[in-house]
Parts: sequence; structure tokens; C-alpha cells
Amino acid sequence: METEMRIWGTNVGCVFILAAILFSTSFASDKGLIVGRVMDKKTGEGLPGVNVQIENTVLGASTNLHGAFMIRRVPYGVYTVKISMIGYQKRRVNNVNVSRDDTAFVIVRLEETPIEIDPVVVTASKWQEEAANTPATVEVMTSKEILQRNPVKIEDALETAAGVQIIQESVNIRGSDGYTRGIGSRVLVMLDDVPVMNSDFGAVNWFMISPADVARAEVVRGAGSALHGSSAMGGVVNFITRDPQPDSRTYVRALLGVYDKPYEDEWDLNKFQNFHRQDFTHSRKIGNLGMRISGGRSQSTGFTEQGEFERYNLSGKFIYRFPNASKLTLFGNYMHDDSDVFIRWKNQKEATKVPPAELDKHQTQTGLTLFTKYSLPISSKAAIEARAYFNRFLLGTQVTSAGTFAPALGLGGSIQGNLIPFPSVSIVYGSDFKFDKVESDTSLYGNRDAILAAPYFQLDWQTLRNLNLTFGGRYDRYEIYSDPQARFKEGRVYDHFSPKFGINYKPFEGSTFRASVSNGFKFPVVAQLFLEFDAAGFTFRASPDLRSEESWTYEFGWRQTITPTWFFEINGFYTEVDDLIEVLIFPNLEAQFANIEQTQLPGIEFVTNGRWWDNRLGLKANFLYMDPRDEVQDQLLPYRQKFIAFVAPSLRLGSLEFQLDFKYASAQEVYLLSSFPQLVPQKVLDGRIFYYFGNHSFFVGVNNIGNYSYTLRDESLEEIRNFVAGFTMEF
Repeated sequence: METEMRIWGTNVGCVFILAAILFSTSFASDKGLIVGRVMDKKTGEGLPGVNVQIENTVLGASTNLHGAFMIRRVPYGVYTVKISMIGYQKRRVNNVNVSRDDTAFVIVRLEETPIEIDPVVVTASKWQEEAANTPATVEVMTSKEILQRNPVKIEDALETAAGVQIIQESVNIRGSDGYTRGIGSRVLVMLDDVPVMNSDFGAVNWFMISPADVARAEVVRGAGSALHGSSAMGGVVNFITRDPQPDSRTYVRALLGVYDKPYEDEWDLNKFQNFHRQDFTHSRKIGNLGMRISGGRSQSTGFTEQGEFERYNLSGKFIYRFPNASKLTLFGNYMHDDSDVFIRWKNQKEATKVPPAELDKHQTQTGLTLFTKYSLPISSKAAIEARAYFNRFLLGTQVTSAGTFAPALGLGGSIQGNLIPFPSVSIVYGSDFKFDKVESDTSLYGNRDAILAAPYFQLDWQTLRNLNLTFGGRYDRYEIYSDPQARFKEGRVYDHFSPKFGINYKPFEGSTFRASVSNGFKFPVVAQLFLEFDAAGFTFRASPDLRSEESWTYEFGWRQTITPTWFFEINGFYTEVDDLIEVLIFPNLEAQFANIEQTQLPGIEFVTNGRWWDNRLGLKANFLYMDPRDEVQDQLLPYRQKFIAFVAPSLRLGSLEFQLDFKYASAQEVYLLSSFPQLVPQKVLDGRIFYYFGNHSFFVGVNNIGNYSYTLRDESLEEIRNFVAGFTMEF
């Protein structure tokens, strides 16, 4: 009770601080109006859904069906208006004069661009800012980039991002995670700023995210704990879903794929193997209410035994805009997954088969996410946002028989304030809170409740016209309560303060240098501490004495814009981690999470993206070299590669576009099963052809053109060659 009162007091105190600061920025008595229209430069047609923001204020608007917008309650003065939209070059309109005697008018024509050199992001600082102004390394993947990968699973599209490697359901950013079947992920995955991590395993619920529903994905590389907390020690992936459109619009996508025979004849299962996926979205606006509903279904026979699955998800997003410029957002998502599962293959000569004990193993996973968000501008210089969410995930059946886990429940929220006290200073501050409830048989981890409270702040100071400084920090307190009936009865309490400092310097037009020092941390989750089970010949032991991880990351980056459609960047980083939590497997096939006292992850990465020849020729490429090392054992960390590269040229000729993707990852030098032979490099070439007609497209493609056989984890074959075809329609 005393602990609960301390946490309650912390959050109530944060609320009062927020209220005091926000309401101290009183309304200006003299206010005017900015109205305008945003059009396509080529066609002259109005552009709906354009983001219009008044610089150095929290005021803004979105354009309607005809490209028109109106910003009310603007204090008298002279402003710069920023206008941005995905797929178009940003514009700034200077010297917009808001006066007592006249309405300010802004007419803008935006030009399409194949590459957004400096996109607007929200994840790096928890509010909208241009990526070039943040000290963090941020990459934005647009909806077009994601869908052109023809993903059946959303995580497959992430592999084009620099420094990202997906090993089954574990996402690695710069070698952060290795492979743990997703348990205790060090990369925070969010949907519209709401975590989609289950409360017991700390794993990502990928299946609830439909590729067709995503407007963009923001990937923040490096420690994000100073704003986002424990799960962000390795980075953040934030999927931003599409807002409802002003006009009635429907989007349909379907694809069908067929697996080829494996490279080795003895691996052939002699059956027709295929996969398919269908997605739809519908959006419209009625008065001040915008609505968007979407759904997706995917099914596959798999290319191995026990590879079959069927999944579907449904979601709805509703946005209501009030006359006082405030906005209420409601979102709901439900997912269902029926899958066959296995842990390891039968043997290398029968890599597509599984041991007899693994046959007929099946899991059913479900997930429900609900969240609401209310945003209110208090004045031109201050705004407040309150968010609440509820997660209900049943993901535990992947390790043992069904019925032994109850759904993991997570109830959380936040209250956040944005304040611009001076034109050169902006402040983000607030508090996150969460209550977790997880239940299982006492033979697994028992019944555990947990509570989190975490106030945070960040200050950005433009000391000179071309120099920005960033200071921030977050304090997390996480308590897991005891269970008198469980084998390990005791609870656990963890707390940590994570500071950060960053600098962003633009000495010349198109040149940005950035540097940062940030502290990260990761609390062990319930499954890492208390879970015990037997599966596939392994005996997994609990680790109740795990310590939390702590890291320091030092980073320097240079980003150079060469032309309006071509840039490159070079980033160097060095991360030290104390008490890294990794899985150890002993010769008797017992496994257990354990702390590694000292590890380091130094590296350098190069990224470039460009289009030339009137947008006909394109190239996206990134290269990462790192040395993730266990300092105690003086060896590489398991499931990490030293070198990862991705190269994707493309050619657009009229209505046809040709694309190639090549992904390379060097062979892992350390693996957990000592009897398993050395893993080989990943060398995968994919190709696609698109035909565009109006708002529709048709595509065909081949994945793993060379039918290259490789593994990324012990005793599990990666995807063999497959052929895919499909279409998209928008009307």
C-alpha cells in the first residue's frame, strides 16, 4: 500500500505540475485567423490531409477535401507557416502577418518528391519536429516503401532499414537483441505511440499491425530510454497508422505466393506450398468526425513441417476535432492467430522436417488493444495531451501446452505537456504509468501484478541559428508484486534514472552534424525472472536473481544532402552494457537467462538514398559494421553479425517499375548449440516488377531468387525461393 501511495503521489504530482505550467501560459487577449489552401503544383488540385503548422507554436491544422485549412485563435504577430505531406517537398511560408484588421491568407503549391530528405517525425522527441533537427538517428519508411516489399508479415518490411535484422520475431537494431523468441525485447515497438508489447513476455505482438494500415514507420536507432523507458534500450520502432481522409476512400490489396522446391532434393516435402494475404481499408469523414476501418487476413502452408498459420486482424480509428482546436482519437484493434509451431528441425539432412515430438503442436494467440488520446492546445505556446490504453494479449502458448496461461493484461497511459516559453526553447514533459496483470500455472511463473510510474522531460534549446542542444531524462520505478503460491514467491523492485544530452549543428546548407550521449536500461520481465518449462528436449530454468541492464551510448553522425532527391549519412556509435541479459544453454540442454557483466557494441554505418534521371533511377543502400562483444568471455555475442548490408536499385519507365533488393549478413561466429555446424552468411536477392495505372497497381516478384539456403538461428531453415503476384486498388 505504501508503494502504491508513492506511485499515486508521483503521478498526481506530475498532473499538478503540468496543470500549473500549462495554465500559467494564459490565452492572449488578441487573436486572429490564418486560412489558406494547399494544392498540387502539377495538377492544381487541392491536397487533402496536409499538415499545416505555425513555427514556434503548438498551433496547426490539416487540410480538408479541397486542400483548404483554417487555424483559429492565433495571437497577433508575424509567423512562419510550415507545410508538409508524405510524398511532397516541405514548404515554409515566411512573414505571415496576423493582424486585427485582416485575415491572413496562405496559398501554397507543393511539388511531389520521390524521397523525403528531411521528414517530420514524432518518435525521437515525443512531438513533431524535422528529423534534421534531432540529435537522434531516425529513419522513416513510407507506406509505399513498406507495401512495395509485398510483406505477408509487417516485420519483413523493416529489414530494409539500416542496422535492422529480424530473427524470427526478434527485432535487432545495431545488434541490440540477438535471438530470444522475442522475450524481453530491447526494441520498443509502438502503434501510434502506444506500446504493443505483452505484459508477461515483453514480446512484440507483430500480428496486430496490418501493412496496409501504416502511413509510415519511424525507426530510432540507439538508446531511447530517456523518453520511452525500459524496452527502448536498443531503439524504437513506431508504426503511425493512416488518419481518416476527408473524402470517402477505399483501399484493397491482395497477394498470392507459391513456394519453389528447396535447393536440396532431400528437403522436398512433395506437396503444394503457398501463402496469401488480403487487406482492406475504408476511410471517410462526416462533419468533424473522421473514421477509418481496416482488416487483414493472411494464410500459409509454410515451407516446412509445422509451418502452417492463419491470421487476421480488424481495427478502427476515429478522430473528432472540436471547435476549440482540440482533438479526440479512439483506436481499437483485435488480432487472432492459429499457427503450428516448432523449435528445431529434425536434422540438417531433413531441414524441412521436425522431430516426431514436435509434430501436431499448435497455438492460438489473440490480442486486443484499445486506446484513446485527447490533445488540447491551451494557448499558442502550450498544449496538453492525455492518453490511456488497454492491452490484452495471449502469447504464452508458444512455449508449452495451451490453457496454462491466462491473457496478459496491461492498463496504461500518460499525460504530457508541450511548452514553448521562448522562440528558441521547447520543452516536453509528462509521466507514463502502467499496471500489468499476468497469470499462469504456479509451475510456470504464477500470478504476478506489476506497476510502473515514470516522469520524464526533454528541453531543446536553439542557442544559435544553426546550433541546437538537447537535454532530457526519465525516472522509472517498476515493481513486480510477490505471489505466495508460486515457487519463487518474492517480488522485485527496480528503479532507474536515464539522462541524455545531444547536439545538432548545421554549418552549411544541407549539412547536419549531430552527437549524443544517452543512458539506457532494461528491467527483466516476468518471463525472464520466473518462467520454467520443458519443450523440444530443452529444460528452461527460472532466473529470479536477474539484475537490470544498463547502457551508455555515444554517437556521432554526419548527414549531407547532395541534391533535393539524394542524401547520405555516416554514423559512428559505441555502446557499453553492464549486466546484459542473454540466454545460456548448457550441454545437458538446460537453458536459463543470465547477466553478462560487461559487453560492448561499437560500430559504424553508412546510409544513402537517392533518385536521379527525372525520378527514373533510384538507389537505397545501407551498410553496418559492428563488433558486439562479450568482454568477459572475449567473444562475439550470439546471434549477432559483424557486417550487414542492404542494396536496392530501382528503375521506373513510364508505368513500369523494376526493383531489386539484396540483403547480406555475415555468418554468426557464436551460436548456442555446440553440436550445430557453423552458420553461413545470409545472401538473399529479391526482385519485383510493378505496373501502375491510375491509383491501382499490379505486381509480380520472386523472393530469394537464388534459392539460397541459410539459417539465422540454430536448427531452423530460413525462407526458400517463392513467387508472388498481387494487386492494389484505391477508389
